[in-house]
Amino acid sequence: MPLFLISYDISEKDAFEYDALWAKLKAIGAKKILYSEWIVVGEVNGASTIYNQIAPLTQLKDRLLVQEIAKNAMWDKLLVSDDVFYRALESARG
Repeated sequence: MPLFLISYDISEKDAFEYDALWAKLKAIGAKKILYSEWIVVGEVNGASTIYNQIAPLTQLKDRLLVQEIAKNAMWDKLLVSDDVFYRALESARG
């Protein structure tokens, strides 16, 4: 199953309005890896499914990206351990 990156831009001053978004991300099994980036394992061609689950919880002024990631990745100082990210990358294609 592929691995997806969920990335968003929201206003920090409005952060209190996003508890439902964060709860939904956790409910679908997403892991927070940076302050505005999460990863989640999903179905092949599942970006639209993930997007449709979380987009209604954002506001018109927000930006949202859901993208499949490949195994070819580099990172530094994620909010999860390297082991957690390595295990997630095992789901990635490519």
